[in-house]
Amino acid sequence: MRLNRIVLSGANEYTDAEALISLCGKLSFVEIGIQVSGDKAFFGSARYWWIHTLVHYSSPKIPLALHLNKNWVEDFCAGKLPPELETFLKFRHHNGKPVFERIQLNFKIGREKTPDMDTLLATMRRYQPGHKFILSYNDSNKEFIRQIYKSGFAIDALLHDSSFGEGISPAQRAAPIFADVYQGYAGGLSPDNVTDELDKINAVVPRGKRFFIDAEGKLKGEDGHLSLAKCEKFVSKASFWAYERLFD
Repeated sequence: MRLNRIVLSGANEYTDAEALISLCGKLSFVEIGIQVSGDKAFFGSARYWWIHTLVHYSSPKIPLALHLNKNWVEDFCAGKLPPELETFLKFRHHNGKPVFERIQLNFKIGREKTPDMDTLLATMRRYQPGHKFILSYNDSNKEFIRQIYKSGFAIDALLHDSSFGEGISPAQRAAPIFADVYQGYAGGLSPDNVTDELDKINAVVPRGKRFFIDAEGKLKGEDGHLSLAKCEKFVSKASFWAYERLFD
């Protein structure tokens, strides 16, 4: 199946952790992405303890990912992980598998500090093979990421979002950057437009290649927080699209 992962980003301390895990257990190929940074997930904060609750209800069948932002992504790139982040990365399921298997590095050169290449590579290698890394690909980062690729480091995935978190859907989706790297797409995805956006993505991803999608902003309800009803609608529409094209 070409679309083989749907990432729901933006769950936080306002989300019922048990209900979220229960919902995702009923849906197809869903991953939960948790946004963390020093001003949101510091020790004793609501999000810090909510993550512990989420881990309590988690299951190896439902992938969880950490999306590192702001000072935490800078710290990670510099090889200086905050103790809270170290705690999250040590969480394990009963089978020994990391609870947070994928780590997304949301740095944008020019907004965050430009990472030192050797230090970043050493830090990522320290956490392999247990963890996999998603790198945000955009015009600001593209040359730096090409250098990471040329180094031989096994990038798990690139997330293509030209608006970089602004929730803007491009007129045309970008083709995969590297033939052997898993490609993800974000930017303006919603329950209302996901079918059309998947058609755009399908048009540029070569036949036989798998890809994933990642949504956050347009999955929020009127209260400004993640809506489980919108998540269910989003995943159901995307899954139906994928099953219709199962033999394409």
